[in-house]
Amino acid sequence: MNVSKLETNRIYKNYKKLCNVLNVNVKGGKSKQLQIIEMKRYFKFHNEGNKFIIDEILDIPEDKVDNRKGHSGTSEGSRNNNRKEFPNFLISLEDEVKTGVYKITLDKDIYIGSTISGFRNRFLQHNFKNNPIPNIFNMLKNGATFEIVEICEEMSEPEIRKIENRYINEYKTDNKWNLININNAWGNK
Repeated sequence: MNVSKLETNRIYKNYKKLCNVLNVNVKGGKSKQLQIIEMKRYFKFHNEGNKFIIDEILDIPEDKVDNRKGHSGTSEGSRNNNRKEFPNFLISLEDEVKTGVYKITLDKDIYIGSTISGFRNRFLQHNFKNNPIPNIFNMLKNGATFEIVEICEEMSEPEIRKIENRYINEYKTDNKWNLININNAWGNK
């Protein structure tokens, strides 16, 4: 579920339109109900008829509740519990909401990226199967680490992208690394 295109206070005409923005399959019946419950882990919303109005996008998804008999679930969105779940997220609690350039590395493979929504948000976006960059999802599932390259607070997105491009070009020429990025930031060559 990719919440990066969601906007607070935005009205989505219906469930199908919301699914399109989230890049998830439209479902029916019980599957639809379960999918809507899953959505509530990532953002808060209310309905007016068929419309979905986004109230809040959560920085950290709430823990999944397991209501099956004999299982203990929790609905607390504890950052410390999430940190145990993602030991390859090598960013301090203090820095996880900051913006800037990051790297994802596994063996000799490296991906350089940037975020204006916070390092933790970006890490979580990369950890979902419908991540638009499937190589990154696979790297993280295989133990790749996510680390800060440079913190770029109070900079615009184009300024951060320039710094990201500088690092992409640096790693592109370093024979010790296999750069995963297809293009420079924003697809610029």
